[in-house]
Order: sequence, then C-alpha cells, then structure tokens
Amino acid sequence: MRGTTSLAELRRTLLRTPPLKAQFGPTLPELLAPRINRLPRFLRLLAGAVAVVVLAAVLLIVVRLRDPVYSHSGSPASFATSYSRAMTREPAPRGALLLLEQRSSIGLEDSFEISPLALPRYGGEISGLLPIVASNMIARLMRSDPTFVPWSRGRTRINKIPGYFFTYQRTIGGRPYWGRYVLITPDITGDRQGLLISLLTDPTPLLTIAKTPVTPDSVGSVGVLFEPLERLRFS
Repeated sequence: MRGTTSLAELRRTLLRTPPLKAQFGPTLPELLAPRINRLPRFLRLLAGAVAVVVLAAVLLIVVRLRDPVYSHSGSPASFATSYSRAMTREPAPRGALLLLEQRSSIGLEDSFEISPLALPRYGGEISGLLPIVASNMIARLMRSDPTFVPWSRGRTRINKIPGYFFTYQRTIGGRPYWGRYVLITPDITGDRQGLLISLLTDPTPLLTIAKTPVTPDSVGSVGVLFEPLERLRFS
C-alpha cells in the first residue's frame, strides 16, 4: 500500500505544472492525464516505476559527466579546482597537496601538482618578491638537472589573482618534456604562504591538437592541464 501511494504521488507530481496562460495551453501533462487515468492500475504502477528508473539513470549520468573537484581547507590556503576525467588523482608526494596525472601506454603524458609555497619576510607587495623566489628556483633546478633549460618567465594571473610563472624544457627518462611553474598567493601583500603549481607535459600530443604553433609557453593553455590551472580559486 505504501508503494502504491508513492507511485500515485509521483504521477501527480509529474502531471503538476506551473500556472500557464490560456493561449499557451493545453500542456503535455494535461493532454496525457486522461489517457493515463484510463490505463489499468498495474500499467499506471509500471509507468511510475519506469519513470523512477529513468530519472535515476539521468541523474547518475549527470553526476558522472561532471568533472571531479578537489578542495583543500586550511594551511597554506583554502582553495578548490576541477579537472578532466582524463586525469587521475594519484597519491601526492611527501609535502605536496595534490597530484593529477594522465598516462598512456608509453608513460606519463601530463601531470599537475600543487605544493605549499613558503615565503620569507618581505616589505611591499608580493610582486616584488616572487621574481626573486623564481630566480632561486631556476638556479636550483639547473644545478640539479643538466637537461633543464629555462624558456620564459613573467607575471601571470589566475582568476584575476596576480602571480608569477616560468616555463622550461627538460628530459625525463630519455623523453623531452615541457613544464610550467606558477607561484601564487591569495593576497598581494603580507602573505607568507601560497601555492606552488607545477605543470608538466609531453609536447608530442600538443603538436597534434593545437591549432597554432606550440612551445613551452603553451603548457597550461591547451590540453588537459588548462582546466585545473584556470579553474583554481582561493576560498
């Protein structure tokens, strides 16, 4: 009896429509209502059950089609971003907050990593400090990896928040890769903590999907790395 009442309520819900001007009527539910009412009781129950199954299937498809979202609360900053289902979330390296990867049969194609960025004391705006921090990072990377070659550097914005970036090329496991580092803090003054975002990609797929010539500066502007970078927001 309880199941019958539930299905009847469902039918009434499906047939219920908001007020509509007379010149636009009758509505589809109004046209179908007499036919539904003339159906045998078991067919009405069956139709209600089918409607429930279809609605559940639609909701499941919608949920599965939505891009996954990663959110972090607390130190060094609260933020969130979404990413393509082509990427998988992997265990983050020690000290990192997030690691996303896309792999193929030949190995790593793309990676997106977020780590805390600790800054020294400074005066003025963060825009004067980040280029110095980036220069020190580039020097350390060149000392530790002879294949590391800086490409470009400069100011950037992620959702209107100013930051600093540098791009590079390097060789990993005998394969050439392009990369980008982004240094960003929630505020432009006073912040001692922020985010260090590392993007790495195999340039070969980019050469096939990009409509214009690509260079290391293209990392994060095309392909699967675009979404997690451009949709990152502090909260």
